[in-house]
Amino acid sequence: MKKIPVGKDNFQKLIQENCYYVDKTSSIEELLKNGSDVVLYTRPRRFGKTLFMSMLEHFFDIEKKEINQDLFNGLYISKSPYFSEFGSYPVISLTFKNLKQNTYESVYNHFKLMIIKLYNSKEYVKEVLNESETNHFFKIQNGEAEFEAYQDSLYQLSIWLERYHHEKVIILIDEYDVPIQCGYLNGFYKEVVNLISSVFSACLKTNSSLKMGILTGVLRVSKESIFSDLNNLKVCDMMSPNYLEAFGFTEKETKELLEYYGLELTSEVKDFYDGYNMNGISIYNPWNILNYADEKILNSYWINTSGNDLIIKLLSETNEENKIDIEKLVTGDSIDFIYNNKLTYLDLDKKQSIDNILNLMYASGYLTIDKKVKEGYQNNYYVKIPNKEVKELIVNIISYAYIDDSSVIRRCLNNFEKSLLENNKEEMENNLNKMLESISYMDTYENFYHGYMLGIFQNFLLNDYIVKSNREGGLGRFDVLIEKKDRSFGCIFEFKIADNELDMENLASLAKNQMKEKEYYKELQLDKVQNIKEYALVFCGKKCIVR
Repeated sequence: MKKIPVGKDNFQKLIQENCYYVDKTSSIEELLKNGSDVVLYTRPRRFGKTLFMSMLEHFFDIEKKEINQDLFNGLYISKSPYFSEFGSYPVISLTFKNLKQNTYESVYNHFKLMIIKLYNSKEYVKEVLNESETNHFFKIQNGEAEFEAYQDSLYQLSIWLERYHHEKVIILIDEYDVPIQCGYLNGFYKEVVNLISSVFSACLKTNSSLKMGILTGVLRVSKESIFSDLNNLKVCDMMSPNYLEAFGFTEKETKELLEYYGLELTSEVKDFYDGYNMNGISIYNPWNILNYADEKILNSYWINTSGNDLIIKLLSETNEENKIDIEKLVTGDSIDFIYNNKLTYLDLDKKQSIDNILNLMYASGYLTIDKKVKEGYQNNYYVKIPNKEVKELIVNIISYAYIDDSSVIRRCLNNFEKSLLENNKEEMENNLNKMLESISYMDTYENFYHGYMLGIFQNFLLNDYIVKSNREGGLGRFDVLIEKKDRSFGCIFEFKIADNELDMENLASLAKNQMKEKEYYKELQLDKVQNIKEYALVFCGKKCIVR
């Protein structure tokens, strides 16, 4: 039985450790057929970009041709005439994923360390360098070179690699836009754009030693001069007709993978994880499917990974009209927007533009295309939330992003925590009702309330508390369980939804009896929590009671 490769993004390890691999090597053939000098793939996080780049590195790398020879046995590319390109080129492979720092100095220092490590791995090229070049190599390698030398480091190394191997160089850069987003969020945007654009200008724009440059990211940031002069750039986003199946799993691939592990692609699985429409093809997030195959439980896997900071910033700073539109998405509506595949971080400063927000959410995997309406020469697009898991994430984000530090809602949150610790149900109820009034459009679907409460708990109690959740509810487990990290206090929340206010008290009694019969408190007792409280929360529209 093949292992499930959850979290594995090194192609060599995945193959050698007998992991299940969804064959994406046909993209190598497509890449070589198209012959583009520089290709940028934009996809949401956890859609397999890093594994894809690792696959390319192991296919093209001339240094490790013999070692990598057997990795592609039985895969699509091994039967293609383009397999003749295997192991034919020197490769420079970098990931900017780790350049996620809070200051420009830290980003630059990490970039510098990355270049030093790269030069250490290519030390053999010194055999073809003259004395001056050798000194330059040593300065970069030892961290003693000037800023300009690190700006030109990839360009210079590619020249030396071509000289050594007598073959042009392939440059792979994964998650190129991570430091740019960090710069935008932390106030050093111009500095980091200058660094990245100068590196790319040298190695991708004016490099005669370049065979091919391949980049991945979430956004194409075209106007920041990063790609402004690069006329040979091919951008492949989720609307592009090319490379549609290179990232994520198709329905066929998903069905085969699940069946291999004794699972079915049921309508419930589809509702929870499907919904990404990429130019007419249904695509599943591989992170979700692999985790589901591993744990065999329908759960929220992708939403628990990082990367929501920018969305939260935009939603918290936009106007009320835009907030209402976002809330409509939660109810299942679709919204029309003007698609812009050249969105920049500077554009995001226009916080009142719903199109900018929707474009970012679409590129980041929070939305998908619902339909396309052609009017004359123009295509009008409508976006919607792709599936239940992402819906839960957006509800959580809304519960956090719509709260102003100076607002009544913030005071209600602080009061809610205080009343929770004091077991003051009346005050808990009062503050929850005030907070529910802040949402202009309510979805009475249970997951809305569940997600909204989780957002409150996770964002405002997380420092001192451990939050656990049974998203499904009604499965013989608690809805939300919270325990203080010092185990001095813990509580259980059971949620019920009433069709009308007259039923609320009866449902509260039902919830209390359920907690007693199911003995949810035992989970807290196992953690040796001392003071355990149980709460029944019943919702009806914008009203809540706590019993």
